[in-house]
Amino acid sequence: MRRQHLWATLGLSLLVTASVTTGVTARQPGRPGEADVNVASTLRRVGERVERYFARAQSIMCIETVRWQPLGLSLGAEGFARQVESELRLSWDPDAQPGPALEATTVRQVVKVNGHRPRTNDRDNCTTPEQNTTETQPLSMLLPSQRSDYTFTLGGRATVDRRRAILLDFQEVAAATVAVEMVKDNENCISFNIQGGSRGRIWVDADTYDVLRLDQRLGGNLTIPMPKKARRSGAADYWTMERMDSSIRFKPVTFQDPEETLVLPVSVTSLRITHGSGTPRLRTTTEYSRYKRFLTGGRIVQHEPGQP
Repeated sequence: MRRQHLWATLGLSLLVTASVTTGVTARQPGRPGEADVNVASTLRRVGERVERYFARAQSIMCIETVRWQPLGLSLGAEGFARQVESELRLSWDPDAQPGPALEATTVRQVVKVNGHRPRTNDRDNCTTPEQNTTETQPLSMLLPSQRSDYTFTLGGRATVDRRRAILLDFQEVAAATVAVEMVKDNENCISFNIQGGSRGRIWVDADTYDVLRLDQRLGGNLTIPMPKKARRSGAADYWTMERMDSSIRFKPVTFQDPEETLVLPVSVTSLRITHGSGTPRLRTTTEYSRYKRFLTGGRIVQHEPGQP
């Protein structure tokens, strides 16, 4: 689970990140035969599509709407939900350092909290959009530079959103570890950086090698120790993360002038269950809408004698 940030208040409520992820661009003709479907060739083709997407999507912005809903024992809604709207764009600079590109990040600007413009005291609530302006793109795991951190196996075939899909199952090689720290400039919040220990499944379009869906979960219970400063403030010595699941869906989005169709993220759902926190069960739903594409270009104009 690469750089999965969790946020929590010292009052023992737990709120977590909802990351935007990426699809891959245009479709290619032809369908692969059964003999063509293997882990190596599928990863190579999907990785190429992700790289092209990262390069293309830097000219795309969207609105991210995240809703956090505490849950009861039966996993039904309990208490008030919190909603945050943000503008998102992709940042990726493969030429910034030598060697293969490592990962892309999402840049976030919060525009509304519970329907109103952000206010100073909104930062006292430890939700990721208000505290974290950038985060790693999960599909960076499919870049050549990161694939060695995972084991991939074929999971068969399926259909998702009426598209034929190749299933890739994955598991991180490294076991789960967690780093905990107090959030800078907000001593009411704690940041948990979980790396390793994730597993899941990717649905890959059998015709285009676009990613249509990505499910991810923590492989087992994880103990999260509290910083000493938090314990002095009355927090427990540790929490236990019992469950952390997420499912990301992608669908085609069509732009005009000129017409172009890209497969982009449309929703994320996640469920977090902890032991020892004030918000032990939390469902997060994220929607991506109002995609905008910005095109730039130029041309050389030859100067004619006598013209200004």
